[in-house]
Parts: sequence; C-alpha cells; structure tokens
Amino acid sequence: MEAGNSTEQLSELIQAAAGEVGVSLTTAQLSALATHFRLLLQWNQKINLTAIRDPRQIATRHFAESLFLATLISPPGGSFVDVGSGGGFPGFPLQAVWPEASAVLLEPNQKKAAFLKEVVRQCVWRAARVRTDRLEDAARGELAGRAQLVTMRAVAPTEAVLRDIAALLEADGIVALYLGAADAAAVARSPLFQWRGAQPIPHSDSRVILIGTPIR
Repeated sequence: MEAGNSTEQLSELIQAAAGEVGVSLTTAQLSALATHFRLLLQWNQKINLTAIRDPRQIATRHFAESLFLATLISPPGGSFVDVGSGGGFPGFPLQAVWPEASAVLLEPNQKKAAFLKEVVRQCVWRAARVRTDRLEDAARGELAGRAQLVTMRAVAPTEAVLRDIAALLEADGIVALYLGAADAAAVARSPLFQWRGAQPIPHSDSRVILIGTPIR
C-alpha cells in the first residue's frame, strides 16, 4: 500500500465513489469499508485479490459498483450469500450498509478465504461468515433454501450454476448478478428465473446488475 493511502484518504475515496451511485454512508460504515480497503491493498501484494491497482479505480469499480445494488432492492432481513466472494465484493460493502443482514461469503480458495476472515475480524462484523464451500456443495447443504439474496459478480453463470443459485434461495428470494451487458442478455434467456430488466451501473461502460426471482 502506498504511504499516501491513509485510512482517512481511503474513506474519502469510498465516500466520493459511493455518492456517484447514489449511496450515502455513515461514519461507521465508512470506517469499516476503509478497513476492508486497507487490508485489500495490503493483501493484494501477496495474493491476487484484484487486478486493479489504482485506489481510485478500486473505489469506483469494486466498492461503488457493489453498493449500487442497495439502491435497487430492499435490504434482506436474513441471510444473503455472496458466491465466489474473492476480495469481498459485493458481500462486504453490502454487509456494511445492511447491518441487519447476515452475509455468507462463499470462497473455496483458502488464501482468499483467509483474507476474508481477517476483514471480518478487523471490521467486527459478527453477523458475517466466511465459508470455503463450493457453490454446488453449498446448494445441497445446510444453506439450501435459506438465502433471501444471492449475489455473484463478474462471472456469467451457466445453467447449472443458476440451478444451484436457485437451490440456495428462499421461495421469494432474489439473485443479483453483476455482469457485462452482453453476458446479462444471454443469462436473461434462462427459464429458471423471472428476470427484471438489467440495471446499468452508473459511470460504467457496459456493466449491469441483472436481478431475478426463481421460478418454482
């Protein structure tokens, strides 16, 4: 991490980027996300958590885009599952703005899971859990049918993945997929979900959030 990236400066970057997508953050939320940001920059020197190195771009591409979902849906009152959480996006920013929810971050990579657990520890997010389950195992285990929301970012899911996501959700749960517009158009042809129109992410060239509810 560069010497100039103090916690205060990282907070300012997050606050400005969040404002660009219509999200206002409290002092406590900013503090937690700045801690996440600081740890991300530190750990990214050792393991590949993000290919983006510039803190301003990280604030925009990762933190703000994650937070944009909070302007589209109501906060889940129970648990939500972030599939393939990696560097903690969108799971951690959403946990910060939805304190009543319980984030379950699925990350089978042990090194990335260790990073996520350290963020949870330092941010004191007692409701958040990190699990190293693969999606297909989680969909058939104790998490099945319990999530009010499932999020997944940057990967266009196959029909098999969509089926596993549906298995995680409660009957009236929703999935939110962060995708490129072309991938979203292809995924929206799946008959497993009733899809809403893809929502363009502000200040993004082609990235959208595709939201759907499972068809039982």
